[in-house]
Amino acid sequence: MAPPARQRILAAADRLLRERGVSRLTTREIAQAADAAEGSLTKNFGGKLGLLTTLLSQELPELHAWRAAATPPGERPLRTVLVELIEQGIDFYAASLPLVAGAIADHDLFTRYQEVNAGNGTGPHLAIDGIADYLASCRQAGLLAPTADPYALALALCGAAQAQAYTEYIAGAEVLRGSRRERAEALAGTLLAGLTP
Repeated sequence: MAPPARQRILAAADRLLRERGVSRLTTREIAQAADAAEGSLTKNFGGKLGLLTTLLSQELPELHAWRAAATPPGERPLRTVLVELIEQGIDFYAASLPLVAGAIADHDLFTRYQEVNAGNGTGPHLAIDGIADYLASCRQAGLLAPTADPYALALALCGAAQAQAYTEYIAGAEVLRGSRRERAEALAGTLLAGLTP
């Protein structure tokens, strides 16, 4: 049984956006790739702007994988979780970069993206907030020192992931020192230095 039209459209739009970018993408191409009627885009998303803002706001699979990396405190070593959060964060920012860049380049799309985020309570700050909440629960469980600032740690983690994704996207992963795993492990160690009991 084929997935519902909404899911097929989201998957097709995500794939095409990654391949082509926003500026050259048409609703007809998305509908054809999704094996759906062009009117389905309007019915499900209100049109191209609605579809793109939905993708940008919440539907990227990399965002779901990033959220899933934060397992309950104590279930796995905190350093292991941080390494995975960093790596998943790089994947998320790498996936969202072409979408966000395309949205920023299109004034109407960017304005709509901001409006949808404001209306739905979504946006890039949620990743920081989610990781900060996770780290606060780790601090409460005694896995981080009472002096640790969960929000500052979350900002550092997200910023490092975003900088690596940006650099990989623009200049290629080979310009960064070491492997992605080595960088993530070094960053996790640096973030936790002096902050674990």
